[in-house]
Amino acid sequence: MQKDTDGLNMPKFMTVIRTLLRFIRPKVRNLGYYAKCRLGRAKHRNVFYLVFVPNKKHPGLADRIKAIISCYDLAKSNGYQFKLFFETPFYLSKYLKPKQDWIAALEDLEYSLRDTRIVDEHYREEPLGLMPDKQYHCYNYDGHHMPRIFPDTGYKFSELFHELFEPCEDLKQAYSDFGIKEKGYVSCHLRFVNALEKFENTFFENYLETQEERNALIERCKEGIRRVMKKNQGKDVYVFSDSKVFLDSLSDIPVKVLPHDNIGHVSEETKADATFKSFLDLYVMARGIAVYRFCAPELYSISHYALLAATVGDIPFDDVKV
Repeated sequence: MQKDTDGLNMPKFMTVIRTLLRFIRPKVRNLGYYAKCRLGRAKHRNVFYLVFVPNKKHPGLADRIKAIISCYDLAKSNGYQFKLFFETPFYLSKYLKPKQDWIAALEDLEYSLRDTRIVDEHYREEPLGLMPDKQYHCYNYDGHHMPRIFPDTGYKFSELFHELFEPCEDLKQAYSDFGIKEKGYVSCHLRFVNALEKFENTFFENYLETQEERNALIERCKEGIRRVMKKNQGKDVYVFSDSKVFLDSLSDIPVKVLPHDNIGHVSEETKADATFKSFLDLYVMARGIAVYRFCAPELYSISHYALLAATVGDIPFDDVKV
């Protein structure tokens, strides 16, 4: 499930450079980890570690969760225990509580010439066999693998997610406090990035220079929301976005919008309330009856955040072109 950048307002040379870096960087990093290996056996074998390396810039929440479930699918199908190190830029376990013992520490990793094997997480359709009685480490990931059912194992993405994670009590309480009717609404998600205001430092340079352009995009997106409302009469429509400007503009449409003073992208060093907001939006979307992702040349239409919510919730997903 590669992210196709052809429809984005993005220089082609940037796509080429990013592709080359994705190919070269993992190989260089893995050489460094293999250099740490010594004689002697690993004490803990038949364990698969996925490590989100500290002091390294990681992508968004969706890509990281996709990599987690992809690696868990691989570990489970090979009879391996799955362990996860995720402490940067926040502790994942603060928001998604473990339903099994998956929390790892860097001190748990063993580097044995005989037993340690390093793999990267990639999209796959054919089964990947792990050697028995080894300790596997994964430090590099694409985070593109998100089928409803994994073709190599037959495991369902949503079931694997719920085997690992339980939403924290704060997420459940917020859902209750907002009076949201489970399975009584649909969700619209719009990823503007920097189109309407400065949101994050990214390769996707899409800021619209004039107010006329920004207003026109807002109106097109509103019209798309009206189409969703017409298609889902009798259901609430919740709108989620990374743009405060856009969410503030929706006062003339009868839609639901959660508090949004604390929007942030988790690839940045965001505050705790912004991180919580990212998990809350995902949680709310996953518990509806359908998710709609809005697409336009000015939008980051290849975002998998809305698709992740629909996949976790095992509910219908569709694109809305505006």
